[in-house]
Amino acid sequence: PIGYTKLSKTLRDIQKQKKDKDAVIRKSCCGSQTTGYDDLDKITGKQLIFEIDMLSIQQPGEYKKEVWTMSEKERYNLVSDLRQQGNQFFKQRNFESAEKCYAKALGILEQLGLKEQPNSEEWNAIEDLKIPLLLNYSQVKINQEEYLDAIKHLNTVLKRDPVNAKGLYRRAVSHGGSWNVDEAIRDWEELARVDPSQATLAEKRITELLNNVKLRKKEKSTDCDSALIPLLFQLSVLS
Repeated sequence: PIGYTKLSKTLRDIQKQKKDKDAVIRKSCCGSQTTGYDDLDKITGKQLIFEIDMLSIQQPGEYKKEVWTMSEKERYNLVSDLRQQGNQFFKQRNFESAEKCYAKALGILEQLGLKEQPNSEEWNAIEDLKIPLLLNYSQVKINQEEYLDAIKHLNTVLKRDPVNAKGLYRRAVSHGGSWNVDEAIRDWEELARVDPSQATLAEKRITELLNNVKLRKKEKSTDCDSALIPLLFQLSVLS
């Protein structure tokens, strides 16, 4: 059997070479007992007793598998569980935890999709499963006022499903939050076309957005005037 010192030396040598490819590894020869490590030389040939501390005990069913060890069915089940957990966190306004759940679920679906042929039935099914998760993830980003991230994910939704009402609504809100006025109006008008029951709301939101733009321009003009007064005073003093 391989002794502890020999095994430890081998592992240390490997690690040393990983960190420094030019590292010189001392090799034993001619029956030498030297390992090249003082602490190992001191215990070479001695009987060792190892103490192992038990940090925790897990009951059957408590152990959580790593995703990479799961079967395909287990991964799909985990995606469903993560979505539900994310929804619960969202209802509790724990947006950070909700975001992590949705992001992890999307990551698993991304991995599952890699082994499928693009545009195959299985690949399309996975892409469809991403839609509600992307919508939920984008809503989290909207609540966090991270509108550009929301727009990026909603673009993915609407590229696959151009008439998705939730996607259009949330992207319109996100564009408005980012002051992308033309894009926001375009999405509100498209939402009204796709879902006529939202026409009144869309018209209201467009009016509010245009009023906010006017107000913003007025505030900027006032700020510029306020900044100009001291400058004019300085000029008059200088002249």
